[in-house]
Amino acid sequence: MSSEPFIRARGLGKKFRFYDHPWHHLSSILLGRGARREHQALQELDLDLQAGDCLGIVGRNGAGKSTLLELICGVLRPSQGTVETNGRIAALLQLGAGFNPEFTGRENVFLSASLYGLSTAEISKRFAAIEAFAGIGDFIDRPVREYSSGMYARLAFSVCAHVDADILVIDEALGVGDVKFQQQSMKFLRAFRKKGIVLFVSHDEHAVAALCRQAIWIDAGRVVARGITKDVLHQYRREMSRRMGDDGDFASSETVSELLDVDQMLGSASFGTVFDPNDPPQVEGAGEIENVTLTFFDGSPVTSVTGGEYIRLAVSSRAFSVSSQPHLVFVLRDSMGQIIFSGDSRSCGQGSPASMDDGDVLDCEFDFILPYLPTGSYPIEVYFHSVSHGGLVCHDHREIAAVFQVLSHHISSGMANLKMDRTLLLVGTGSDQDGE
Repeated sequence: MSSEPFIRARGLGKKFRFYDHPWHHLSSILLGRGARREHQALQELDLDLQAGDCLGIVGRNGAGKSTLLELICGVLRPSQGTVETNGRIAALLQLGAGFNPEFTGRENVFLSASLYGLSTAEISKRFAAIEAFAGIGDFIDRPVREYSSGMYARLAFSVCAHVDADILVIDEALGVGDVKFQQQSMKFLRAFRKKGIVLFVSHDEHAVAALCRQAIWIDAGRVVARGITKDVLHQYRREMSRRMGDDGDFASSETVSELLDVDQMLGSASFGTVFDPNDPPQVEGAGEIENVTLTFFDGSPVTSVTGGEYIRLAVSSRAFSVSSQPHLVFVLRDSMGQIIFSGDSRSCGQGSPASMDDGDVLDCEFDFILPYLPTGSYPIEVYFHSVSHGGLVCHDHREIAAVFQVLSHHISSGMANLKMDRTLLLVGTGSDQDGE
């Protein structure tokens, strides 16, 4: 890592010029005149980010999100204002950008990593880790023109994850992978945001909410809202719903005002000893989760469900030292890491032991009715915690303790589906206007 990374923008703007004919562009270059149209893609943007900041950027297509990222990465030069960065930037701006389609994956790893400043020796030393993280098997030695979009994303993200970046810039790159890749990538980003800066652009609001504590909403090249992620997403979602079917331009002064300055946001949230699954404490190894099983009430294993089933999650753990207020927590997530629901053994009605001695075993069964969820893969993670004078202590953590598939037969949308016990649809005839 370099010295403390930062991103600072003042009055940042970018204007593009369009010409209806190549001769108009040539005339503009040679003679200083020529028919042209101008588009202000970004304007008057101020930004301050330091190490530990993770900023989500939301907005409609064409709002200026990608332009902002390209200005920060140095791909574009600003038309107005300034942008300063400190630290090595690794970016996923376009799928497969920086890859030569005729080169193999192996050759592209060396090409791409060298562009980030790594020597051949450094890349060789890290290649095994890059290959394992990408998980594309023998395709690593095939030309990347043969890759699927998911394989592109895996390899490109793996390179970014192993070049000692200080700043990570991600633009709509995680939605193309499978659930394992998405979980792996979100885990890496959650760990990286503790020491570096993450800028994350996505139309998947669940992914933004799962990863970022702060966000900005850009519309028509301007920041119209900034602040705590859930607040920004609420305003953005409300305005998009209001404008559904409305082709008019959005006026930022009508409904949105700024919430917080970005440099105030990190200090505004204090988690204390409350457990935050998106920012868990480090595993200290004073205990171990020995066994996790996911079954139906009859004991048969859960692999595929449709929703509405009675589910039992059984967890067994062992302490390696004296522990105060031991308890178990599970978290059910979707493929992008968004929390669906969670359970804590302290609230199961059985009460929690005051302490555990070295070698003691803590068993817990979580019984619940599974909601109707959209079709997809759902991982369950499990934590073994205790409480000390310094706060919450994590003895062990299984990130993917169990996985099950949902095959939904319910016509619905959103995070969870409604159980419909009865639907009544009536067709009748009304009296005619003459009363006959």
